[in-house]
Amino acid sequence: MLLVLAAGCPGGDQKTLSGTVTYDFVPATYSAATDTGTLAFNQAARRPVRNAVVQLRHGLSVIATTNTDEQGNYRLVYTLEDDSGALSVEVLAKTTSPQIQVEDNTDGNAVWAIGTKLDTGDTGTTLNLHAGHGWTGNAYDAQRRTAAPFAVLDSMYTAAKAFMAVRPVTFPALKVNWSPDNVPQGGDKSGGFIGTSHFSRLENEIYILGKAGADTDEFDSHVIVHEWGHYFESNLSRSDSPGGPHGRGDILDPRIAFGEGYGNAIAAILLPESLYVDTVWGGEGGTLTAFGIDAETEPLDTDDPNPGVFSETSVHRLLYDLYDSGTRESSYDNVSIGLGTLYDVLVKEQKSTPAMTTIASFITALKAQPGVDEDAVDRLLARYNMGPITSAWGDGDTDMAGMYVGVSKLPFNVSGSLEGGLEFNTRGQNQYFVFVGNGSRISASANASYDIFIELYQRGELLGSADNTTLGTESLSITTQTGELYILVLTGLKETEGEYPVTLSITSP
Repeated sequence: MLLVLAAGCPGGDQKTLSGTVTYDFVPATYSAATDTGTLAFNQAARRPVRNAVVQLRHGLSVIATTNTDEQGNYRLVYTLEDDSGALSVEVLAKTTSPQIQVEDNTDGNAVWAIGTKLDTGDTGTTLNLHAGHGWTGNAYDAQRRTAAPFAVLDSMYTAAKAFMAVRPVTFPALKVNWSPDNVPQGGDKSGGFIGTSHFSRLENEIYILGKAGADTDEFDSHVIVHEWGHYFESNLSRSDSPGGPHGRGDILDPRIAFGEGYGNAIAAILLPESLYVDTVWGGEGGTLTAFGIDAETEPLDTDDPNPGVFSETSVHRLLYDLYDSGTRESSYDNVSIGLGTLYDVLVKEQKSTPAMTTIASFITALKAQPGVDEDAVDRLLARYNMGPITSAWGDGDTDMAGMYVGVSKLPFNVSGSLEGGLEFNTRGQNQYFVFVGNGSRISASANASYDIFIELYQRGELLGSADNTTLGTESLSITTQTGELYILVLTGLKETEGEYPVTLSITSP
């Protein structure tokens, strides 16, 4: 989508066009003392639009193209065949290294851009372009709200460049969808009904909220990089997270506890800024408020009442403490791993672990890295109510190890229980069963008085699942590879509170 700015430019035979491109960045603020926050439009700062594609068009033809530099500067040298036809310059919300572009999912996926028409006249000129936030004091001026896609782009560019500075990373092309019509309601995404800001594994794209009066995330840089972190997981690392709702205090399945804690931590690390802020419009008149959490703040009963491996807040702060210098919590934080080491763990051992991707698989891989002080890591784990994890299966932490039930031989039959009244992605509704393939066909069957489902994984790859309409009975069958590890995940869906019995059998004819 092109947003046209008013400007002019003289011309000639040999022409040079140069200038600087900037955008308004509005800080998202939050106070833990009052539990309030906002978008501080009165503190808006001009930031350079970096690595963005700049195009000079003569009619419908692109006659010159370049990218802005790290200060937002650009320079185009071109020659016109004739002076007829319209001349215009466009700055796209698109980078080339890495490849990121911000599209309008409600306007045929057009790439956002700012631009202006030019005159053909003298031999050279300077033209600066600026994308403003468009806030008038009590509402947005839709025609002047041009900074949003560039703010989204720049946050993700910052994240990618941080990794590129320490490792030779090639990022897959990324499409990001932002629209002023993107609302926190599910439905047709082309109409703006995106549900929430999120990364879509199926589409391998990111969607960002933008509806004024509902929820606008373009200046919530931690939200932006959190979702970019999920893109990173899906394309360069691995995530076994089941997704679903989550929040502070939840006792989650450790796959989602790690995934969401990692997302928050990676934003704090890469931006870098320890305070996570998510603004939202609510109440009468669409008043701006905010939610916040500081990765540097010691966990309190108010924001991490159930610390440990099932808490996304504990994982968030643990990962940040593993990375930061430790100068503020020296009594227990004496670890400071480099960003390169963090990257290595994520793209190597975390990606290939035979276990599920949890804090256990990450910590085990981290401890194996050169120069990592295992005792110092264990002191940090203890700070967050985690045991001295020694394996990807959670050995050393009773709660984490309790997720896995080892199947020593077949046939295998077990009776247990799940906890109803909880979301499907909580600890109480999930149990993992680990067995070794024998080269033959293996069948699994689970039964309960309420709805359940089962999934079978091999190194993060979903090989089969069963979730039919018959309440309480699920079964699947696959041919296994000899010596390979498999994990069967049993998940309950009972909506009313209280434990309920479940039986599971794994057989091989």
